Amino acid sequence: MTWRIKSLVLYQRGGADRRQLTFNLHGVNVITGNSQTGKSAVLDIFNYLMMSRSCPIPKGIIRQAVSYVGAHLVGLEGELLIVRPLPAPGSKVSTQGWYQLGANLEFPNDPPKMVANRDQIRDVLSSFTGISGAAVLSNPKQPWEEVLAEANIRHAAPLIFQPQDVIANRHVSVPGLDRDEHRRHMLDALPFLLGIEDTEILGARITLRKLKSNLSALRMKRKERERLRANTFTRGHKLWLEAQGIGLLDGAHPQSVSELLKTLRDVEIDENRRFNVATATPDISKLEADELRSRDAVQEARKRVRSLRDFEHRTAVHQDVVSRQLNRLSVSELLPTPAENGVCPVCESGDFNPEKHRDQLGMTLSALTGIRAVPLRVDSKARKARARLEEELVQLEERHEQSRSMLRKAMITISKNSEYLKADREIERLLGRISEYIRTVDVGDMNDEEEDADSLIAQIDALQEKLNSVTPRRKAAQKAIDKTMTELARRMEVEFKKGNASISVEDLSIRVQIDPNSDEMTSLAEIGSGANWVCYHLAGILAIHYHLDRFACPVPRTLFLDQPSQAWFPEELRITDEEGELAPGDEEDKSRVREIYRVLDEMTSQGEFSQIIVMDHAKFGDKWFDDMIRYEWRHGEKLVPENWIDEPANTH
Repeated sequence: MTWRIKSLVLYQRGGADRRQLTFNLHGVNVITGNSQTGKSAVLDIFNYLMMSRSCPIPKGIIRQAVSYVGAHLVGLEGELLIVRPLPAPGSKVSTQGWYQLGANLEFPNDPPKMVANRDQIRDVLSSFTGISGAAVLSNPKQPWEEVLAEANIRHAAPLIFQPQDVIANRHVSVPGLDRDEHRRHMLDALPFLLGIEDTEILGARITLRKLKSNLSALRMKRKERERLRANTFTRGHKLWLEAQGIGLLDGAHPQSVSELLKTLRDVEIDENRRFNVATATPDISKLEADELRSRDAVQEARKRVRSLRDFEHRTAVHQDVVSRQLNRLSVSELLPTPAENGVCPVCESGDFNPEKHRDQLGMTLSALTGIRAVPLRVDSKARKARARLEEELVQLEERHEQSRSMLRKAMITISKNSEYLKADREIERLLGRISEYIRTVDVGDMNDEEEDADSLIAQIDALQEKLNSVTPRRKAAQKAIDKTMTELARRMEVEFKKGNASISVEDLSIRVQIDPNSDEMTSLAEIGSGANWVCYHLAGILAIHYHLDRFACPVPRTLFLDQPSQAWFPEELRITDEEGELAPGDEEDKSRVREIYRVLDEMTSQGEFSQIIVMDHAKFGDKWFDDMIRYEWRHGEKLVPENWIDEPANTH
């Protein structure tokens, strides 16, 4: 079961008014008008009513003036009303909503009470469309769960909408293909939506993907085990060779990691031999400390002896000086007697007094004799102290020499045992490395698990054979869609109209045959000209909808096209209140745009259940085009009435 759109409704925010747009259930519905009148927002509003996770309606007048939006859908066996509130100020999206199933339905005058959530309405809408029971999509939020999410209306939405930034896009054919998560889920559901695969085949395809992933993981795990085993064995074998080289191990070479671990755990060391050598080795630190202390004691004793010898020398010098002075002073006996004339016999001084000078010299001689006796007593004590220190110095020197001798002998002993001590240190290091190796090796990670690759391969082959059964159906669908697309593209006067065109039923990529004499198909991204991009987009999506109609696929027969004339429409006519025809000035461009609308009209007239809603600037004077116009928004006419914008909104 599928459906078409009967009407769209907008409820005024803070007011009692509402705006309702009605559409013909069959044929082309054109909304023409100037820029910034809300034409493109019609597509965004309906996308929002298809229970999108975010609100694609741009912020601005519509969100400020409109509180709720709704859609009236008509199916073969009933009708569905949907109302959803626009996000409140400061919010990104509303998860509430309201719906009603029945016949001859009408929108309530006032917004109804929101009694359902987004997920409930999405499921109702999916069931109303005929999309149910296709549990094929993994849950992106809980990938560890085995339960698969069902395909729903959101997976069909990209086939319904051609916004203006997609319809002329050289890289993507439908919205969402440029986002990895959306792309994966949409392409998973695409064969079901196109009627190529049923739910059983879809389930087999998802199971096949999972089994292939498991097989790939198993093979990667086995490669990792092999690499781990090789690296682990190499490390352990190197340790085994080192232990064998120094006599710790003997016997045959181990052939596996398990044998290596067992052998290395059994390494035996002659601890008694190591202990005897250790105890026979002198304590070098103690001997060096003893030698240093004895050397310091000898040096200190020598310093004290040297100091006393200096003192004795200075005392001898002092005594010599005093003796010579005493000898000089003894000449006072030679002084003359007082002269009769009072004249000094030496200097002939007239005031010479021999008695006076004799008394002075006697006093000086007595003083020198006194200070000569004290140093002689001190010198005697110093000599005795020096003699005692010299005896002690001899003993200290003997002890120092003994310490030096013991240190030399210890160094000789160490030198003799150096090779064994070096080997002992190497053994210690090797034992530490062996211990670390045993601690870090996890044999369980290197043992093969129970997964049977042969069993997985057998299951994969069986599922692949089952999937191959739909290959003829897929090829037939691809061939028919490509044939229709090529015919439509040639009618639209594309640049490469002699070549074929294709839109893939597997990934929706668009390719073009540039050279009719070559089988090579070129990606649309490698082709220039916005006109080419628009035409191939239109031809591809129309060919898919033609296929959907022929095979009664579970996708709505409604198609939204936004600005299909954008590649040719002149900028100056995007905002105008002129009456009459509004089309590109160039006759060739005008003819191409007119032919596009002719194609749209013919496509909707061929099927029993087709509806196209176009938002565009273009307007032709032909009666057939006039019959397609549902709304013309010029002279102040817009999606949101002017009085909704002028009136201050209440906050309830």
